[in-house]
Amino acid sequence: MPNIDITINNRMYKVSCDAGQEQRLMSLSKWADERVKMIADELGQIGDTRLMLLTLLMVSDELFELKDRLATQNGQGAQIDSDAKSNTTEEDTSQIIDAATSRINALTQRLPPRNIQSESQSGLEGNIVE
Repeated sequence: MPNIDITINNRMYKVSCDAGQEQRLMSLSKWADERVKMIADELGQIGDTRLMLLTLLMVSDELFELKDRLATQNGQGAQIDSDAKSNTTEEDTSQIIDAATSRINALTQRLPPRNIQSESQSGLEGNIVE
């Protein structure tokens, strides 16, 4: 499994990926870096944790908006979404959560260990909103 160095907000991270996925990961990291820098330009250097959190929320918002547009373009209005939600069983929901948890765990295994000491010294630990 190849290791590559990516840079986000002027910090380098070593990340593992499947063979042949190096270029894709580099493209994704460049895109993510641009998003983080856009927020940092607006809000200043408010700490890596907050910048990453705000970037995640912004990208999630864009994803949800695109999914809504796609559903509308495909003729799947709010009624179909509502019907689908009402037909989702507790087991379906559990499977979706389990799959997401597995993906998140796989991604976190690829990240280098974080330095908890430096985060708590910076005052970021547990404080997302000031």
